[in-house]
Amino acid sequence: MTAREMQIAFEIEANLQDPTKKPSTIEIFYWLNRALEKFTKTRYDGFNIKGQGFEDTQKRIDDLSTLVKEVTISTSGGSIKPNSYIASLPNDYMFSLGEECSITYLNNVGNPITIRVPVYEVSIDRYSREVINPFSEFILQYNTAKPLRLFYETYIELISDGNYTIPTFYLRYLKEPVTIALPSTSCDLPDHTHYEIVKIATQMFIENQGNNRYNTYSNEVNSME
Repeated sequence: MTAREMQIAFEIEANLQDPTKKPSTIEIFYWLNRALEKFTKTRYDGFNIKGQGFEDTQKRIDDLSTLVKEVTISTSGGSIKPNSYIASLPNDYMFSLGEECSITYLNNVGNPITIRVPVYEVSIDRYSREVINPFSEFILQYNTAKPLRLFYETYIELISDGNYTIPTFYLRYLKEPVTIALPSTSCDLPDHTHYEIVKIATQMFIENQGNNRYNTYSNEVNSME
């Protein structure tokens, strides 16, 4: 749907027959974009009537498929922690779906070897324990390692044990959906979700207005899942 088509659908769903109670165009698009945000987040994290998050079912995969992106990011040397490397997150980054990186080390005869490996996701507390753990997975052993990974502001921080470098970070992520707005912006989620988003926007509007249709309409919205 285009933005205009979603606006019309909202007005029909909300049954706005009384012109004195009809919200302005700005208000309608406020609710449409609130619904877009709610739809995206609840389909990702599973906080919905079915308790199903992204990739739990084919429906959830299809719901957010057009928001999935994968990028290769060159790192730069970090200065926050020893042996750290920094990768800048994309401007449209929303949620991480999967992360890997490349590490480069010298083999027994001094030749550089580069391999692609998973990252080791840690918290700040966990990081402190891992750097003193001689058996930690981030230590290069048997020609492989899993660098420690931390978030820092709009960056990913990758930590090596000092025996290898981390030149590249690979990120699969869910991007921020495009804001629905006139004159012609279309919702960039899959087509089958557009009407669901309109219904959620209408539900939120009706609740906000204290309309007695709310409970009945909520049942309709829940049935879409």
